[in-house]
Amino acid sequence: LDLVWQKKITDLSGRGVGLDVVKTKIESLNGTVEVDSILGEGSKFTIRLPLTLAIIQALMVNLGNEKYALPLNNIKEITTIKTSVISLVQNQEVVLYRNKTLPIIRLNDVLNVTYQEEQEQKDEMIVVVVRKGDQEAGIVVDSLIGQQEIVIKSLGKYLTGIKVIAGATILGNGSVALIIDPNQLF
Repeated sequence: LDLVWQKKITDLSGRGVGLDVVKTKIESLNGTVEVDSILGEGSKFTIRLPLTLAIIQALMVNLGNEKYALPLNNIKEITTIKTSVISLVQNQEVVLYRNKTLPIIRLNDVLNVTYQEEQEQKDEMIVVVVRKGDQEAGIVVDSLIGQQEIVIKSLGKYLTGIKVIAGATILGNGSVALIIDPNQLF
């Protein structure tokens, strides 16, 4: 198959349909596309996306019947803790972990998510240890799903001001998972 390149535009030349799809998708993300063309030299495409659109590494967790994402850059480690070693100090659950007092945050209480009955009766809890500067806390979750790259989407102007939620992401199956901001938990 021999291809013949033409140096002029004809009625058989492309119509930019593929680029229109790209432009439409970028505009749906509140971005812009600029095209600068110089005759005889070529075209330069500049794509601008909002800062709120970012791809991050996250740990996907289950809480009740919902999936949530915790940014990996906030996570120090994941462990299990026996419920019998948890103490109550000044109305805050704490545990002695690695010779330090670790506050325990029950994410179901913060987000008002109902635990499944079998979760409440377990003698061990899955705890994700998160850090904020030199402070640490343990977040209790039902189960771990795994690490995943996610795209952060804003919740829009009507849902701004929800302190614990940093945004949302659309999972591969089309469902939505909320992204937890651990810095707002303690």
